[in-house]
Amino acid sequence: MTSFFGVQIQKKQPLVDAIRGVVAAKRRPVAARDRVYASEISGCDRRITFGLLGCEPDAPRGDSPSALLGDAIHAHLEALLVEAFPGRVETEVRVMSGAISGRIDALLVEDDNTLTVIDIKTVSAKEWASRSKIEEYVDQISVYAALVEAQTGVVLLVNRDTGEMEEMRFEIDRARAEALLYKALRLQSLALEGYIAAAVAWGTEECRWCPFRKRCEPLDKTGVLVYSDG
Repeated sequence: MTSFFGVQIQKKQPLVDAIRGVVAAKRRPVAARDRVYASEISGCDRRITFGLLGCEPDAPRGDSPSALLGDAIHAHLEALLVEAFPGRVETEVRVMSGAISGRIDALLVEDDNTLTVIDIKTVSAKEWASRSKIEEYVDQISVYAALVEAQTGVVLLVNRDTGEMEEMRFEIDRARAEALLYKALRLQSLALEGYIAAAVAWGTEECRWCPFRKRCEPLDKTGVLVYSDG
Protein backbone atom coordinates (compact mmCIF):
# COMPACT_ATOMS: atom_id res chain seq x y z
CA MET A 1 0.00 0.00 0.00
CA THR A 2 1.05 3.59 -0.62
CA SER A 3 -0.34 6.84 0.69
CA PHE A 4 -1.57 9.76 -1.42
CA PHE A 5 -2.58 12.82 0.63
CA GLY A 6 -3.39 10.49 3.50
CA VAL A 7 -5.46 8.08 1.39
CA GLN A 8 -4.16 4.52 1.25
CA ILE A 9 -3.75 3.35 -2.36
CA GLN A 10 -3.19 -0.32 -3.14
CA LYS A 11 -0.39 -1.21 -5.56
CA LYS A 12 -2.29 -4.02 -7.26
CA GLN A 13 -3.68 -3.03 -10.66
CA PRO A 14 -6.37 -5.56 -11.63
CA LEU A 15 -7.99 -3.18 -14.16
CA VAL A 16 -4.69 -2.34 -15.85
CA ASP A 17 -3.69 -6.00 -15.89
CA ALA A 18 -7.05 -6.95 -17.41
CA ILE A 19 -6.66 -4.32 -20.16
CA ARG A 20 -3.13 -5.52 -20.90
CA GLY A 21 -4.43 -9.07 -21.11
CA VAL A 22 -7.05 -8.12 -23.68
CA VAL A 23 -4.48 -6.19 -25.73
CA ALA A 24 -2.07 -9.13 -25.65
CA ALA A 25 -4.82 -11.54 -26.74
CA LYS A 26 -5.59 -9.38 -29.78
CA ARG A 27 -2.01 -9.53 -31.06
CA ARG A 28 -1.60 -11.83 -34.00
CA PRO A 29 1.42 -14.14 -34.01
CA VAL A 30 4.26 -13.18 -36.35
CA ALA A 31 3.86 -15.00 -39.65
CA ALA A 32 4.94 -14.68 -43.26
CA ARG A 33 2.51 -12.81 -45.49
CA ASP A 34 2.13 -12.43 -49.21
CA ARG A 35 1.26 -8.74 -49.48
CA VAL A 36 2.80 -5.41 -48.50
CA TYR A 37 0.74 -3.30 -46.12
CA ALA A 38 -0.19 0.09 -47.57
CA SER A 39 0.77 1.68 -44.24
CA GLU A 40 4.40 0.55 -44.66
CA ILE A 41 4.83 1.37 -48.37
CA SER A 42 7.15 4.34 -47.67
CA GLY A 43 9.37 2.28 -45.40
CA CYS A 44 12.78 0.74 -45.93
CA ASP A 45 12.80 -1.98 -48.59
CA ARG A 46 14.60 -4.41 -46.28
CA ARG A 47 12.24 -3.80 -43.39
CA ILE A 48 9.29 -4.59 -45.65
CA THR A 49 10.82 -7.84 -46.92
CA PHE A 50 11.67 -8.90 -43.35
CA GLY A 51 7.97 -8.43 -42.56
CA LEU A 52 6.86 -10.37 -45.62
CA LEU A 53 9.17 -13.24 -44.65
CA GLY A 54 7.63 -13.40 -41.16
CA CYS A 55 10.77 -12.46 -39.21
CA GLU A 56 10.50 -12.11 -35.47
CA PRO A 57 11.24 -8.54 -34.33
CA ASP A 58 14.21 -7.76 -32.09
CA ALA A 59 11.93 -7.50 -29.07
CA PRO A 60 8.27 -8.27 -28.42
CA ARG A 61 6.01 -5.27 -28.79
CA GLY A 62 4.96 -3.81 -25.45
CA ASP A 63 1.72 -2.18 -24.39
CA SER A 64 1.11 1.11 -26.18
CA PRO A 65 -1.29 3.49 -24.40
CA SER A 66 -0.96 5.95 -27.29
CA ALA A 67 -2.08 3.24 -29.73
CA LEU A 68 -5.15 2.54 -27.58
CA LEU A 69 -5.98 6.24 -27.56
CA GLY A 70 -5.46 6.39 -31.31
CA ASP A 71 -7.87 3.51 -31.87
CA ALA A 72 -10.51 5.22 -29.74
CA ILE A 73 -10.09 8.54 -31.58
CA HIS A 74 -10.28 6.75 -34.94
CA ALA A 75 -13.53 5.00 -34.03
CA HIS A 76 -15.12 8.21 -32.75
CA LEU A 77 -14.14 10.32 -35.76
CA GLU A 78 -15.25 7.64 -38.22
CA ALA A 79 -18.68 7.60 -36.54
CA LEU A 80 -18.86 11.40 -36.72
CA LEU A 81 -18.00 11.38 -40.43
CA VAL A 82 -20.81 8.91 -41.10
CA GLU A 83 -23.18 11.19 -39.21
CA ALA A 84 -21.94 14.34 -40.96
CA PHE A 85 -22.23 12.83 -44.47
CA PRO A 86 -25.21 10.43 -44.28
CA GLY A 87 -25.17 7.83 -47.02
CA ARG A 88 -21.92 9.15 -48.47
CA VAL A 89 -19.22 7.72 -46.18
CA GLU A 90 -18.05 4.15 -45.84
CA THR A 91 -15.60 3.36 -43.03
CA GLU A 92 -13.09 0.56 -42.43
CA VAL A 93 -12.89 -0.22 -46.15
CA ARG A 94 -10.66 -3.23 -46.81
CA VAL A 95 -8.67 -3.02 -50.04
CA MET A 96 -6.41 -5.58 -51.69
CA SER A 97 -4.50 -6.04 -54.91
CA GLY A 98 -1.96 -8.59 -56.07
CA ALA A 99 0.80 -7.08 -53.92
CA ILE A 100 -0.89 -4.60 -51.52
CA SER A 101 -3.41 -4.84 -48.72
CA GLY A 102 -4.77 -2.27 -46.32
CA ARG A 103 -7.75 -0.60 -44.70
CA ILE A 104 -9.10 2.83 -45.58
CA ASP A 105 -10.39 4.73 -42.55
CA ALA A 106 -13.13 6.47 -44.55
CA LEU A 107 -14.14 6.70 -48.20
CA LEU A 108 -16.26 9.75 -49.07
CA VAL A 109 -18.44 10.27 -52.13
CA GLU A 110 -18.11 13.97 -52.99
CA ASP A 111 -20.91 16.17 -54.39
CA ASP A 112 -19.62 15.53 -57.93
CA ASN A 113 -19.62 11.73 -57.30
CA THR A 114 -15.82 11.49 -57.21
CA LEU A 115 -14.19 9.58 -54.37
CA THR A 116 -11.98 10.93 -51.58
CA VAL A 117 -9.81 8.71 -49.40
CA ILE A 118 -9.63 9.93 -45.78
CA ASP A 119 -6.95 8.64 -43.45
CA ILE A 120 -7.03 9.62 -39.77
CA LYS A 121 -3.64 10.10 -38.16
CA THR A 122 -3.37 10.65 -34.41
CA VAL A 123 0.00 12.13 -33.50
CA SER A 124 1.88 13.54 -30.53
CA ALA A 125 2.34 17.27 -30.02
CA LYS A 126 5.92 16.88 -31.27
CA GLU A 127 4.83 15.29 -34.56
CA TRP A 128 1.99 17.83 -34.87
CA ALA A 129 4.60 20.57 -34.84
CA SER A 130 7.19 18.89 -37.07
CA ARG A 131 4.92 17.25 -39.67
CA SER A 132 7.79 14.88 -40.38
CA LYS A 133 5.59 12.01 -41.57
CA ILE A 134 3.29 13.85 -43.98
CA GLU A 135 5.03 12.42 -47.05
CA GLU A 136 4.58 8.93 -45.61
CA TYR A 137 0.87 9.59 -45.09
CA VAL A 138 0.47 10.93 -48.63
CA ASP A 139 2.11 7.79 -50.03
CA GLN A 140 -0.23 5.52 -48.09
CA ILE A 141 -3.31 7.42 -49.22
CA SER A 142 -2.05 7.53 -52.82
CA VAL A 143 -1.87 3.72 -52.87
CA TYR A 144 -5.39 3.46 -51.46
CA ALA A 145 -6.64 5.96 -54.03
CA ALA A 146 -5.09 3.99 -56.90
CA LEU A 147 -6.85 0.82 -55.73
CA VAL A 148 -10.32 2.41 -55.47
CA GLU A 149 -9.92 4.98 -58.28
CA ALA A 150 -10.27 7.98 -55.98
CA GLN A 151 -9.27 11.43 -57.17
CA THR A 152 -8.55 13.14 -53.86
CA GLY A 153 -6.86 12.31 -50.59
CA VAL A 154 -7.24 13.80 -47.12
CA VAL A 155 -4.96 13.43 -44.12
CA LEU A 156 -7.12 14.17 -41.08
CA LEU A 157 -4.39 15.01 -38.59
CA VAL A 158 -5.30 14.88 -34.88
CA ASN A 159 -3.09 16.08 -32.04
CA ARG A 160 -3.89 13.54 -29.34
CA ASP A 161 -2.27 15.77 -26.69
CA THR A 162 -4.41 18.85 -27.37
CA GLY A 163 -7.37 17.62 -29.43
CA GLU A 164 -6.54 19.93 -32.35
CA MET A 165 -7.54 18.73 -35.84
CA GLU A 166 -6.40 19.75 -39.30
CA GLU A 167 -7.58 18.60 -42.73
CA MET A 168 -4.83 18.30 -45.35
CA ARG A 169 -6.36 17.77 -48.80
CA PHE A 170 -4.44 16.96 -51.98
CA GLU A 171 -5.00 15.69 -55.53
CA ILE A 172 -3.70 12.18 -56.18
CA ASP A 173 -0.48 11.98 -58.16
CA ARG A 174 -1.09 8.95 -60.39
CA ALA A 175 2.56 8.52 -61.33
CA ARG A 176 3.54 8.49 -57.65
CA ALA A 177 0.87 5.93 -56.86
CA GLU A 178 1.93 3.65 -59.71
CA ALA A 179 5.57 3.81 -58.58
CA LEU A 180 4.55 2.75 -55.07
CA LEU A 181 2.46 -0.13 -56.40
CA TYR A 182 5.46 -1.25 -58.44
CA LYS A 183 7.65 -1.09 -55.32
CA ALA A 184 5.21 -3.39 -53.51
CA LEU A 185 5.24 -5.85 -56.41
CA ARG A 186 9.06 -5.83 -56.57
CA LEU A 187 9.45 -6.48 -52.84
CA GLN A 188 6.75 -9.13 -52.87
CA SER A 189 8.61 -10.94 -55.65
CA LEU A 190 11.91 -10.79 -53.74
CA ALA A 191 10.38 -12.21 -50.57
CA LEU A 192 8.60 -14.99 -52.45
CA GLU A 193 11.96 -16.02 -53.90
CA GLY A 194 13.59 -16.02 -50.46
CA TYR A 195 15.50 -12.74 -50.68
CA ILE A 196 15.75 -9.63 -48.51
CA ALA A 197 16.09 -6.22 -50.13
CA ALA A 198 18.77 -3.58 -49.71
CA ALA A 199 18.64 -1.55 -46.49
CA VAL A 200 17.75 1.76 -48.13
CA ALA A 201 17.03 3.55 -44.83
CA TRP A 202 20.30 2.63 -43.10
CA GLY A 203 21.51 5.38 -40.77
CA THR A 204 18.21 7.28 -40.75
CA GLU A 205 15.69 7.84 -37.96
CA GLU A 206 13.56 5.06 -39.43
CA CYS A 207 16.53 2.71 -39.10
CA ARG A 208 17.06 3.73 -35.48
CA TRP A 209 13.60 2.52 -34.47
CA CYS A 210 13.34 -0.43 -36.86
CA PRO A 211 12.12 -3.63 -35.15
CA PHE A 212 14.61 -5.63 -37.26
CA ARG A 213 17.67 -3.46 -36.63
CA LYS A 214 19.71 -6.09 -34.77
CA ARG A 215 19.02 -8.65 -37.48
CA CYS A 216 20.07 -6.17 -40.17
CA GLU A 217 23.19 -4.74 -38.48
CA PRO A 218 25.65 -7.54 -39.37
CA LEU A 219 24.46 -7.80 -42.98
CA ASP A 220 25.53 -5.99 -46.13
CA LYS A 221 23.33 -2.90 -46.48
CA THR A 222 23.61 -2.11 -50.17
CA GLY A 223 22.50 -5.27 -51.94
CA VAL A 224 19.84 -7.96 -52.15
CA LEU A 225 20.69 -10.99 -49.99
CA VAL A 226 19.47 -14.55 -49.65
CA TYR A 227 17.33 -14.68 -46.52
CA SER A 228 18.55 -16.83 -43.65
CA ASP A 229 16.75 -17.22 -40.33
CA GLY A 230 19.88 -18.53 -38.67
